[in-house]
Amino acid sequence: MKRPIHFLFIIISLLVYNTSFAQEDIRNTVVVNSVFNALKTQSEKEFLKILPTTNEVEYLIPIVKNAQPKENIPSVDTIISKFEIKAIENFKNISKRGNSFGVLWEDIILEKVSYKNNPDHNVPIERGSITMECSSNDKKFLIVLKKSYKIQDTWRVMDPIKFTLL
Repeated sequence: MKRPIHFLFIIISLLVYNTSFAQEDIRNTVVVNSVFNALKTQSEKEFLKILPTTNEVEYLIPIVKNAQPKENIPSVDTIISKFEIKAIENFKNISKRGNSFGVLWEDIILEKVSYKNNPDHNVPIERGSITMECSSNDKKFLIVLKKSYKIQDTWRVMDPIKFTLL
């Protein structure tokens, strides 16, 4: 009777250990650091680092075609160009919105980062929302990176980010 209980205890211990220590430290990812540094320095160039690269888009196209065969997918160059235009527009809007609430971007502090799994059932790639809780000039606010995809072990933002004053 003791052996099955010991065996069960060992299995449960291994599962708990593996899930608690195998989770990625989302705070120290390139995407979080790039967004934070871009906002702090007000650098559009830094902000563009969160977008997927040409190789990553080329990697995604067959996956999307397989999942959605009727979908008309534009060329890689068109996709990258549209992403860049929308990202720069999004960055400017976030900056203006923060300024209107009295956020001093050069003084922002990253307080906390959280991740919530949000899978896309049509595309078998890890996806989730990354929420950065920040403060500046006695203002607390969230920067939410919705629909962030983990493409070839790198997090990329594929949707406009959101600014929410707390």
